[in-house]
Amino acid sequence: MKTTSADVVIVGAGAIGCATAYFLSREGVKVVVVEKDSIGEHASGTATGILSPLVMDETKTESLLPLTFKSLQMHEALSMELKETTGIDCHFRKTSQLILAFSEQEADEFRSLAKLNQAKGIKASWLDKQSVLNIENRLSHKLKGAVYCEDGANIESYRYVLALAQAAEKMGAEIHYGNVVGLRKTRGKVTGVKMSSREIISQSTVLAMGPWTGMASSWLDFPIPVGPERGQIVKIQASNPPLTSTIFSGTHYVTYKAHEGLIYTGTTHEQVGFDDSTTTEGRDTIITGLLDILPSSVEAQVVMQTACLRPLTADGLPIIGEFPPQSNAYLATGHWSKGILLSPVTALIITELILKGNTSYPINPFNPARFVKDG
Repeated sequence: MKTTSADVVIVGAGAIGCATAYFLSREGVKVVVVEKDSIGEHASGTATGILSPLVMDETKTESLLPLTFKSLQMHEALSMELKETTGIDCHFRKTSQLILAFSEQEADEFRSLAKLNQAKGIKASWLDKQSVLNIENRLSHKLKGAVYCEDGANIESYRYVLALAQAAEKMGAEIHYGNVVGLRKTRGKVTGVKMSSREIISQSTVLAMGPWTGMASSWLDFPIPVGPERGQIVKIQASNPPLTSTIFSGTHYVTYKAHEGLIYTGTTHEQVGFDDSTTTEGRDTIITGLLDILPSSVEAQVVMQTACLRPLTADGLPIIGEFPPQSNAYLATGHWSKGILLSPVTALIITELILKGNTSYPINPFNPARFVKDG
């Protein structure tokens, strides 16, 4: 059987895998990335690319905010670095955000969450109804107020992933295409990956397979509870002036993409296995949500509808770290709707773990061992 060797083999060429390949290659590490389809073909390439550091779930604020805030800060410099290296413009654009409250209960909850985010350094504050309408008077007048966040950005996700891949290749990384069918093991350590016709031998292995990472449960002999959640997106053309903020309400969002002149709106959260097709029901749900937020959009025209599969874990938190301990196998998956946002900091963490054996970032909440009984 044919063999190839590398310092690190990365399975998956989405945002997490390509970012990790770039960060490692930049440090002089010989990297091989293995992808079964094409670069950024799935969630990473079709994601809306909203970079929001806000964590609007009190149970996850403490664990996620240090990573979301750091990663947002990394994105601006990284996008410039990638453009210099590859010539690809990722269309990074800073934009404020509004998280709308439509009930008194939501208003009370969002006031509290704004304070929690603010305490961690995020520029977030609560605005009353009139202050929100002063920012964007096309919003529904049924709103009670909103969290206003000055920290945020947009990026074109496919260009971003492509730039990461090309930058990694310029640093010496190789991208191979094919299916990984298992892991190569030697005396309790993972020493590479097995493909149908060859093996890639490596000192370290990173599994960044998005919703397909669950396949590796049998390879590593421990549970990796991550699977697909379908999210649909509708792109629309509107004649109104561009939105100045990205707007959220419940599971819905609306954001303006200046480089395309289109509004992106979504999304759905569907448990349909690995079915990434679009549906009329999904489109109608999204359009209803859009009109609840921006009633004036009734005249807008649908240009395109897409769908992708986000990697969702059993507890809604990413899986980042080495497991089993001292195995040289690293997991970087389960980032759900924040994969594009969290890709730089995840890549930095995995790079530190591989090169130094530890990381300066608090990743205990994301430890793969949390899913193992008595782990």
